[in-house]
Amino acid sequence: MHNLFSKKPTRLIASLGFLLLAIASITFFQKQSVAKEKPIEAPIPPRLAVKVVPVGPSQSQLDSLNNSLPNQLAVAALLQGSNYRYLYTELIDSSGNKREMRFAAPSYRFRAFFYDYSKQRAVVAEGSLSNPSDTTAHIESGLQPLPNDAEFQDAITLLMQNSFFGPAINSRNLATYHPMPPVREQVAGKSRQRQRIILVGVMPSEDGNGFQNEIVGVNLAEKTILRYPKGSPREAGVEGSACGVDAGNQSTIARGTSGQYQLTVTDGATTLWDMVFIRPAASSGTRASAIELRDVKYKGISVLKRAHVPILNIKYVGDPCGPYRDWQWQEGSFQACRAEDPNSQTPGFLDCGTSPATTEIENGTDMGNFRGVVLYRQGSEVVLVSEMEAGWYRYISEWRFDTDGTIRPRFGFGAIVNACTCQVHDHHMFYRFDFDVNGTANSIYELPNKSVSSSQPDFLRPTGLIPTEKKIFRTGNLMHRYRIKGGARSYVFTPGANDGEADAYAGGDMWFLHYKTGATNLQAEIDDGRNPFNNTNTEANLDQFLTNESLVDQDSVIWYHASFHHTPDSSADAIPRSNGIAPQPQVLSGDHVVGPDLTPENW
Repeated sequence: MHNLFSKKPTRLIASLGFLLLAIASITFFQKQSVAKEKPIEAPIPPRLAVKVVPVGPSQSQLDSLNNSLPNQLAVAALLQGSNYRYLYTELIDSSGNKREMRFAAPSYRFRAFFYDYSKQRAVVAEGSLSNPSDTTAHIESGLQPLPNDAEFQDAITLLMQNSFFGPAINSRNLATYHPMPPVREQVAGKSRQRQRIILVGVMPSEDGNGFQNEIVGVNLAEKTILRYPKGSPREAGVEGSACGVDAGNQSTIARGTSGQYQLTVTDGATTLWDMVFIRPAASSGTRASAIELRDVKYKGISVLKRAHVPILNIKYVGDPCGPYRDWQWQEGSFQACRAEDPNSQTPGFLDCGTSPATTEIENGTDMGNFRGVVLYRQGSEVVLVSEMEAGWYRYISEWRFDTDGTIRPRFGFGAIVNACTCQVHDHHMFYRFDFDVNGTANSIYELPNKSVSSSQPDFLRPTGLIPTEKKIFRTGNLMHRYRIKGGARSYVFTPGANDGEADAYAGGDMWFLHYKTGATNLQAEIDDGRNPFNNTNTEANLDQFLTNESLVDQDSVIWYHASFHHTPDSSADAIPRSNGIAPQPQVLSGDHVVGPDLTPENW
């Protein structure tokens, strides 16, 4: 064997020198290699601080109002001697027609709904919390208000007294669920008059035990149960496989619950964001509008006067179910960093720090520990999120606010176990953005998609001023981005890549409108005024607002349509009786999520 130390000294020294040089070279290059391969660390996110303060009516004020309403003269005159039920109260804009005051103060006006079972009519009361004695009331014979949790539970109680359904529900061979639609009006009972029917779904256990999925009608006025020849009313469906996550059957939050909050986000001494946000249960519109934003400012400069989702509907291919116009006030449970605190100083709101809340879309379950709005910080964004229920559907409302001024509204779609989810259908949602970029005098310009003239910076790209009110379809339209400009500042509106394109039912993808004032939702173009039951007139009717008014240096509103096309063979939540949506990262994203990006320029 070769022995290095058997050589002469000079050769030994030379050999040792060469060896040390080789070792040093290897060490040097290893260090260089490690340095080159070391991943680039993400920048440390800013130390964002948030402050949330409740504003507007407190829950005790609303409870006091609701308890007193039946005794107000105008209400009592219509309900006296009748078998009636209080359903819910909604807060409505209190500022009349004055633009400068319309949201300067939180809402203190109300509209309350009762149902008179004796005369089969809705009674609507309106007034102000500051002076309830001036409450007015009127009859709405053609209206079926949505049921509240108490009315649905009373329907289940009556169903459990039935000789067929009662034992099956008690033995857990059948489980009840909220179906679509939740209520219908039909000729029923001994009187043969049109009566209010609460619908209840009953789902058999996994092995069936001989029971079938069925939707039954409950007549609370005459305490009778209605069964339908095909297992459900014509506008609902129960035939075929059941798809979606298992129902949690947790209680929900009623409409009219208090929940308006002032939010301030700071980074050190700099105030980045300032706004009012409103929980879904307190949001505006005929059928509410998810998490609603008002008076949004970035670095002290106005961006949005109001942003919300007033219209949400579903259309099935071939109409085996629906179509439906959904509501967005019924808050369901989702998973937050901790459970609800009944003694919280900000009821309905929870700050989870850097712990993301997860909804049915992320965690694949219909269970949770919180109802309301959760805020958390993720990287350079502050996130607001809430989950809502509408029958067997689950909807997720999320807003993301970046330190660079970008706003990312997101909306997600899910469902609990039912047969309709297995049918091909399209969810359609309509954002309403009331822009006030650097004031109310705004102009809107079309910008080419980034794939067009991509080598040019934005300010050199060809633009097209939108001079008057206009509707556009995204199909075949390269002008996919829009600049809302107020003075020297602007925001660029970029549709999401997953937001779909309008079909005949949706009617359009974007409506550019002149802002309106008015005493009603329809007059103020807050929504299209429709409140359908029995699934008639569910389409969005926004074309009625196109009156060719000027949009140059005007107060403008953009309605934005996005859709999710759900097919059983391409969507994870169509797998029968499964936790239908694969868990996602801690960001609301994926095929079930839509929404545009709003990005500041020259701010």
